[in-house]
Amino acid sequence: MKPSAIYTFSVPANSVYQLQVSGEYFKILAADGAVDMRAEWGTLKGLIAGQGLETTPFQRLEITDVSGSSNNIRLFIGDEKFIDGLAGSVTVSQMVVPRSSAFSNLNKTVTNASAQLLAANAARQYLLIQNKDTAGNLYISFGAGAATVANGVRIIPGGSYELPGGVCTTQEVRAIGDIPSNANIVTVEG
Repeated sequence: MKPSAIYTFSVPANSVYQLQVSGEYFKILAADGAVDMRAEWGTLKGLIAGQGLETTPFQRLEITDVSGSSNNIRLFIGDEKFIDGLAGSVTVSQMVVPRSSAFSNLNKTVTNASAQLLAANAARQYLLIQNKDTAGNLYISFGAGAATVANGVRIIPGGSYELPGGVCTTQEVRAIGDIPSNANIVTVEG
C-alpha cells in the first residue's frame, strides 16, 4: 500500500484517465464536472466532491469525464486510517485511450493429436477459447511446442479460457483433445 497522497490532473472531454495507484479509500476533493470512477472491484457512477468512501483495496482507478468538457480533478487516495487535509500533490500526465478491436470468431475442430489451433498473431489483444463439447476435454499450450495432456491448460467440457486485454499472448496456440474428434471448439481473438 502506498502512503496517502493527493493527485491533481485534467481529463479531456469524454476521455478516460488511468491512475496506477493502490489504496483503500478515495475521495474526490474537487472536480469541474461529473465523472465516472472505475476500480477493480466495480464501477461507481457520477461521483462528486465529498463522496467515494470505499474500504475494499483497489490497484488502480479509471476516471472518465462525462461532463462533455475538460475536467480538472483533485483526488485523495489513502488507506482506512486517512487524514483529511494532507498537503502535497502529484500531476499525472499519462492518458489511456479506450481500446477497440475487430474480433475473429471461428469454429474449430480439435483431434487427439496436437495441432495448431491459432497462428501467432502480433496484433492479438484478446483471446477466448470455448469448449462447447459435452464430453471431451481440450488441452491448449502456447508457442511452437506440441500440446499434450501433461503440459496443456485443460478446458473442461462446457468451459472456456479467456485472456482479456492487458496481458495476452501473441504466440501460436496449439491444442489436443482427449477424444478422437471435437468439432465444438470456438475461438475469438482480436
